Amino acid sequence: MFEEGNLLLFHPFLFKNGATPKDKFFVVLKELEGNILLASLPTSKDHVPSDVEVKHGCLDMADRFVNVFVFLSGEEIANKADGTRFSFKKNTFIYGANLDVYPTSQFELQERMAQTSIEKIGKLDDGIFEELVSCLAGSKVVKNKFRKMLQK
Repeated sequence: MFEEGNLLLFHPFLFKNGATPKDKFFVVLKELEGNILLASLPTSKDHVPSDVEVKHGCLDMADRFVNVFVFLSGEEIANKADGTRFSFKKNTFIYGANLDVYPTSQFELQERMAQTSIEKIGKLDDGIFEELVSCLAGSKVVKNKFRKMLQK
């Protein structure tokens, strides 16, 4: 379930900061020792500067503190378990500044206590996953500790 490249959907996701839980996608970027995951919560919120074209892939502008990977609406990015392809319904963004670490044991406990259910949507295509990791690992906007984790 928590392998690198997996796209998961939490029903709902319980945020660390206590924000109202809601259904949320979750991309596993790296499995770390001690069952810790480096991951991202993709969002449909577009914070790309208005003078920059939104297109598929990496947008890294260190001088403007922007690092984002864009999945375009309708772009097939993953194989689902049933053999079909997955695409987001809206343009979806992974912001380098929003990476975080999560213990898998916390998610397993939340599932056991019926606080959430976790659905494996599929595994990102290898090429797209490599593009995503490369985008984040090479950005000055991403925290140093997370960049080092991605480069291992």
